Amino acid sequence: MKQEKSKSGVMFAVHLLAWTLLGFVLMFYQPLSWGVSLPVSFWLKQCLNFGILAGLFYCNALYVVPNFLLKNKVFVFILWIVGSVALLLVISKFVDHQLHVRAHMEMVMPRHGPRPRPHGHIDGILLMTALLVLGVSTTLTVIQRWQTDARLRDAVEKQNITSELALLKAQINPHFFFNTLNNIYALSYTDVPVSRDAILKLSRMMRYLLYETQQDTSLLSQEISFVKDYIELMKLRLQRSSNVFFREPQTEREYSIAPMLLLPFIENAFKHGMDASQTAEIRIELQVQNSVLTLKTFNRIFQDKNNTGMDSGGIGLTNTQRRLNLLYPEQHKLVSTENKTENTYEVMLSINLS
Repeated sequence: MKQEKSKSGVMFAVHLLAWTLLGFVLMFYQPLSWGVSLPVSFWLKQCLNFGILAGLFYCNALYVVPNFLLKNKVFVFILWIVGSVALLLVISKFVDHQLHVRAHMEMVMPRHGPRPRPHGHIDGILLMTALLVLGVSTTLTVIQRWQTDARLRDAVEKQNITSELALLKAQINPHFFFNTLNNIYALSYTDVPVSRDAILKLSRMMRYLLYETQQDTSLLSQEISFVKDYIELMKLRLQRSSNVFFREPQTEREYSIAPMLLLPFIENAFKHGMDASQTAEIRIELQVQNSVLTLKTFNRIFQDKNNTGMDSGGIGLTNTQRRLNLLYPEQHKLVSTENKTENTYEVMLSINLS
């Protein structure tokens, strides 16, 4: 409330100062430079013209431009401009006649100085001044409306992004849990101690999801620990001869990153690079250099995985790509390469974390 009052006070002061300067320059400076004592009737006419100009300014700004020009009623707006200027000139001429301004001016003006205009001539200075005032009024109003609309669009866009990110994260988490619980369920039939260890890792991961992903960002070290637990869980389902390589980044300082952003790409590598009867080869590399995080994944694609490395049936990768576009616009690069001859799939993701 106080901020709004302060802003209103500043705007009032700005308008008052602008009209004071405008009135002096356009209405009073030139007559004062003539070096003669002008009659009261002349100053009354100038003050009346100045008041009408101010009224036209605010009438145009507050009513005419918003209700006609900005609603594409251009013809009505043009009629208003022509009519208001013509009315101002008529009123000025009528006041000039009623107050006998011309006669009074002829009495005080020197023979070689500025002379009053003959009757019937248009006051060119007043005409140009009126057009200038209406032009400034129209321009300021249109610019303010554009700025207001831009702020509203930004607010709506930010709200939409916030809502969409919340929805995307809510979709990713159940997707991950569905796959992980299936893994633990399979382990419970073959090795109870190992399944208990898997449950412990899953509980640690759930703690991260419950308490750390509620914010817009989390620490990169926490995200990496989460990924490591996931990889250890997935390795339990692989054959001993399978090759899973993970390289952890060496960082000089801590970074922040959007939570659950790396997992879908790693999850996709395991989903399409695993087979119960064949040896898997999966490589996952994380590197941080000059505040740029790079994730590289490599996996072989088995024929019974529909011959595609993309998570076409799930929702993890699709939503993650959408999150990248929303959270890191112009700050990330995602390249995926599928070699159908060798049945391999690679992903390289880089994100600028600065």
